[in-house]
Amino acid sequence: MATSVRTTTMLALELAGQAPVPLRSLQPASIQVVPVAVPGGQPAQLLRGGSGITLGEMAAEWDPAEPGPLLDWLQANLRGNARPISGAGLVMDANRKLRRRIGFADASLTALQFPLLDAADGKRPFTVGLRFLPSTVTDTAGGGKAQPAAPTKRKPMLAANFTLRGLPFAAEQVSQVALPLVQVRWLGRDGPRRAAPSLDLGEVRLVAKGRSAEAARAWVQTVIADGKLDGPELLDFSVELLDATLKNVLATLVLKGCMLLAADEPLLGGAAVEALDSLQLRFAVNGLDFEVR
Repeated sequence: MATSVRTTTMLALELAGQAPVPLRSLQPASIQVVPVAVPGGQPAQLLRGGSGITLGEMAAEWDPAEPGPLLDWLQANLRGNARPISGAGLVMDANRKLRRRIGFADASLTALQFPLLDAADGKRPFTVGLRFLPSTVTDTAGGGKAQPAAPTKRKPMLAANFTLRGLPFAAEQVSQVALPLVQVRWLGRDGPRRAAPSLDLGEVRLVAKGRSAEAARAWVQTVIADGKLDGPELLDFSVELLDATLKNVLATLVLKGCMLLAADEPLLGGAAVEALDSLQLRFAVNGLDFEVR
């Protein structure tokens, strides 16, 4: 009869030998094996040199409460200084005893996911997801205690505590911000040395209500009036993540060269007027930076 054992697990990511960064989740790399058939009914073999084995991506979710090596790596990628990095995923028990060390070498960032910001969702933490592709992985059993992570002085940021700066219309009633999914596309990714990547910064989506929706509609009309999208119509604005008092800025996302892609309204009629007074704006993003204070 199968049994289940519940344990308290702590996860962390160690990069370039620096102090580990606590994680919410960690996905080890998948291993795909391509066997080569051998004539005469003999057992299949793997190609020498590892060419019959393919590694999948690793993934992690993280609370960016304070600066550290993981933030440094993500910022380098966003700022055009992408570089492979080596490190390890650490699996520990509640006493920080190391149970498993998932080492990886020459990992390249492949995707970065920021969460949906929603003013009505007051308890959801602001977390960042990342995916990265290692060249090699080593998996060893634990032993001893892991290097302690730097103490975190702050509580996790909340996805409901945000404000926008720099929009050409009143943004006080922007109730949702769907932040971009950043994808890093590597060309010629065979082996540990990969060609320089291209960065796809995706889209940002804003949902404005009430006065902000009215102001945003008026701005859209001025944008489309001349039939061109250039100059001041390409927006630079920022999203500030605030503490519980809504007075102190904890982190800032800066979005640059944002080009309007669409302005969509809900169906009018059959519902309360206040529920209908909204506008969704979608922008292509040409520059993105993320700073934690």
